Amino acid sequence: MKTIPMLTTVLVLILSAGTVSGQGFKWQDHSFPFDFLFWNHIDTHQESMVTNNGTLIGFFYIRFTGELTDEGVAVATHADCSQVGEQCTVGWMLHGIPVRARLVEHQTGQHPTWLVDPADLPNQRGYTHFHWFGPPDHAHALTIGGKYDGWLLKLTAVKTFFFQHHGGFLVTPGIDMVTHANVVSAFP
Repeated sequence: MKTIPMLTTVLVLILSAGTVSGQGFKWQDHSFPFDFLFWNHIDTHQESMVTNNGTLIGFFYIRFTGELTDEGVAVATHADCSQVGEQCTVGWMLHGIPVRARLVEHQTGQHPTWLVDPADLPNQRGYTHFHWFGPPDHAHALTIGGKYDGWLLKLTAVKTFFFQHHGGFLVTPGIDMVTHANVVSAFP
């Protein structure tokens, strides 16, 4: 029965996340148990752990800018949560599976596009973001056509906000299919 282990995992994730405030879970600076590091720039706004079954679970953080959209929705962005004074809170819970992907395109100001073997894509929807493991710090230093180990991530939003990142997106609670989408299963 797969629902019980998943429910247990989610409860452990929530209970061990650290201090809870009116803004949500606070940044814990990669303290145990959320001490997994990608060893590149994503570590400034993610905290996660590798589970016993080899998947990644954790949090993707945001910082509210203090601005509101015309519709009254709070505006948020990623921030370097390790910087003293940053008020980061969880925007998404993340779940990841290890995969190898080929970098096929990278345009300035956009997420790089990664080709993932269709056989490596899970049947569950939502695994739309790939992020490499290890250096270099930023995607512009990666080699187009190169294959990289990393994590295929599913992001589940925990609140409503307008996300300023590679454009702008209204984020609502639930599986996020668009804000960080950078995976394709076929490329010309």
